[in-house]
This record gives sequence, C-alpha cells and structure tokens, in this order.
Amino acid sequence: MKTDRFSSAPICAVVALLAGLLLAAGLPAAGQTPTSRLGRPTPTSESLSRSLGAALAPKVEEVQKTFEANRRALHPMQGPGGEPAYLRQEVASLVDHTGEDLDRAIGNVRPEGMEPLRAWVAERLRNIQRELAARPDQTARMTTAASQVETVPAERSKQLLDQVGEVVSRIFFLASHDDLEVTLWVGSTPQPATFSFWPQGKAGSRPAPTVILTNGKGDHVLRGLYSYRAALANGPVTGTIESPSSAGAPAARASERLDLVTGSSFFCCRFKEQSCRHVANENECRP
Repeated sequence: MKTDRFSSAPICAVVALLAGLLLAAGLPAAGQTPTSRLGRPTPTSESLSRSLGAALAPKVEEVQKTFEANRRALHPMQGPGGEPAYLRQEVASLVDHTGEDLDRAIGNVRPEGMEPLRAWVAERLRNIQRELAARPDQTARMTTAASQVETVPAERSKQLLDQVGEVVSRIFFLASHDDLEVTLWVGSTPQPATFSFWPQGKAGSRPAPTVILTNGKGDHVLRGLYSYRAALANGPVTGTIESPSSAGAPAARASERLDLVTGSSFFCCRFKEQSCRHVANENECRP
C-alpha cells in the first residue's frame, strides 16, 4: 500500500515551533488576543477608566460610612424657644471634614489628572458652607452658663447635611458604575469655532487646554468642573465666550459652567447670544 512521504507528526512539530517563535516575538498566534511584549493584555483607555472606578469606589464608600457615623454623633440641644437644634460650629466642622476626606480619597487614587472632579466636590461643599453661614434667620444665639453659642435648627441642619450626603453618593455612584468619563460633544452657532477647556481646579498656571473644533467631540473626558474659552473662527459674528465670566459681564449673558457631573455631555455656544450652555443633544444646537 502506498503511503505519504510526510507524516503529520513533523508538520505538528513545525507548527508548534512557529507558534513558539511568534509568542517569543510578542506577536499573537492564530486565534489569540494581542498581548504586550510582557505577555499581558495591552491597556486601553476603557480598561484604565474601569480600573480607576474600581479603585475609587471603595474609598468613597469609606467616606460615606464615616460621614454617616459622625452625623449620628452630633449632639442635639435645645435651641431658643425649646426647638431642637445643633451647634453651628459642629455642623460646619462635619461639612469641612467630609470634604477633606472625599478630596483625599480622589487624590489618593490618582494624584494627577483628577482636578476637575476634585474641583466639583470643593465647589459643592463651599456652597453648602455659604448656605450654613449666610442665613441668620435660620440661626440663633443661645446664652449658656459659660458663653453664648450659635445654633442651627435641627431641620435646617438636616437639609444641609443631606446635601453633603448627596455629593458623596454622587461620586460613589459614578465610580461604582464605571462612569467617571464622558464623550464631550461641543457645537456652536455659527461654526466652526475653537473650544478650549481645562480643569478648573488646577492650581498655579493654566494647564495646556484640550481643544475641540465645533461641531466635534472629545473622548475620555473626566467628569468634573472645567473652565473654557470659545473663539469663533469665521462668520458674521466675531468674539469669544469665557467661563468663569469676566468681571462686569451682563448677568443675562452669563454662560453656564462646564459641569460634567450634573450637566449633560452636550455643550452649545451661541455667539450672537454670547452664551454657552448644556443641551440635551446635538439637535438643540442649531441656528
């Protein structure tokens, strides 16, 4: 009986040898996922974002637990007229400490590049502190045997501390749902225009901005608070739109903040109105 000159064994050996050489060179064999030269999957922006959320979520959860425990530990007292109240200073300290804990949690996950998110948290808590300090009708001074202290009605304290809890919960939700980045779309009327934005929380000199030519988009933009400058490239109307607004700008023409935590990921600049605002979608940025 006639037989083939080449058996399958030598052929298998050659295939195995070639596969080994490919792996040694860092190249994928047939049917395999591309890997780095170290033999690990090449990281992508998506995987880096997912790892960032996975690292941040448990840290923010600890901040939540600490905040709730310290909130329960506040000492209630009797305010003027016998109404339940808390010491204003104790409430203010709780807001401050929670803000510091949350900022530290975000910064420890990635010291560089988290400024927009940290800026958003800092501004929200500053606003709560202003509310706490700027409503004398909601506070009262009560004289004790030792000194005069300022109290805040229990109901008012609850409202403000609920807002603090919402800030922490919002960051936890975004981290735990791997939703710390967005694709930012920016449009303008007329167009094209150049839209430059940078982290509002960056200390010192202005960092190099990210630039989008309208109507266009930028991928993997970290959620948070940004400053921006829109400049019209051509057309019948010329000029720029900036945020934060320049001193003395008319209140009616003040633009919205670029807030990628509570605002949509669609942003529209209308040069005739000298205003930029969040919109629901691209169709809302038409002439």
